[in-house]
Amino acid sequence: MRRATAALVEEYWQAQERIGAQVAAQALAQWSRVNPHSLEESGAAWLTRMLALVRRERRRSRDQAAAFYRLYRALETGHTVPPLSGEYVGEATTLGELREGWADQADSIRAPQPDDGEEIRLDGFDWPEEPEESHDRAAVASLVSQGPAKVRQHLGPADTDEARGRLDDGGFLQELEDAVDTAGRSSAGAADREVLRGGRDLIDRASKQDRRVVGWARVTDSNPCAFCAMLASRGAIYTSQVMAAGGGRRKPKGSPDGRVRANRRPSVAREDLTRYHNGCHCQTVPIYSRNDFMTPQARDYDRQWQEVTRGMTGAEARRAWRRHIESSRN
Repeated sequence: MRRATAALVEEYWQAQERIGAQVAAQALAQWSRVNPHSLEESGAAWLTRMLALVRRERRRSRDQAAAFYRLYRALETGHTVPPLSGEYVGEATTLGELREGWADQADSIRAPQPDDGEEIRLDGFDWPEEPEESHDRAAVASLVSQGPAKVRQHLGPADTDEARGRLDDGGFLQELEDAVDTAGRSSAGAADREVLRGGRDLIDRASKQDRRVVGWARVTDSNPCAFCAMLASRGAIYTSQVMAAGGGRRKPKGSPDGRVRANRRPSVAREDLTRYHNGCHCQTVPIYSRNDFMTPQARDYDRQWQEVTRGMTGAEARRAWRRHIESSRN
């Protein structure tokens, strides 16, 4: 991977992470207004405020993703696509203009580069529309299940005549406070993920219709889970799937006695790259060349996988990998 491309990919997940973290902080502040003793009313008001926040920041994630995509594609192929706004900008732009657009969206300071004046041709391209109603439904389901529903589950046992007196019990009130705090953190994580759905979905849909794309790769944040780290260690997953089982490398041949070599990494499907958990700030980026696509961090995870799972296969290797990653996470 070229140094400039690797740096841009790093900037991108960090910029998206900042959006998600800011939303999570705002979600926690909003959750402080939820009263478990009037959960229906205060929960409904919270959901209304949260949905407005998610919609606004989801658009910001989407706009930022488009600016990244345009610059990233230019660096990788020498061609880019029109702005997400649909504004006509002619048949060509420059690397400098694309870098300026990215810096504006990422809220970063841009240093001039020697190749800023390089001309970049625009390919014909129609950005996919955002499925707003689908995204809204997903956001509501996620926020409710991780927030009010969790508190309601805790209140359920106290909602009988026999248990109702527990509302005057100090121990039960402390349990309730703990449950509310847990639900607040869970719902903040859900808000984080739902906001980043805007950028992730745009890149996923755009890359599927981009004729220059030949595959995809997972790029991790600074503290990935075992699943994301495993995906990153695989490198690229190609559209043809011919080389996918080897993460961009050919499938290992069996040993002379016909047994498959141990230490082989689990196969990865394209759909695996679209899976994210709450609090995850990893990203999936398109690949424009069959040259080996590995970020420095992915190469390190590849090395770790080989060491940690040496002599293992299947579920045994996955368990060893999970223990290794979980022991090293912050």
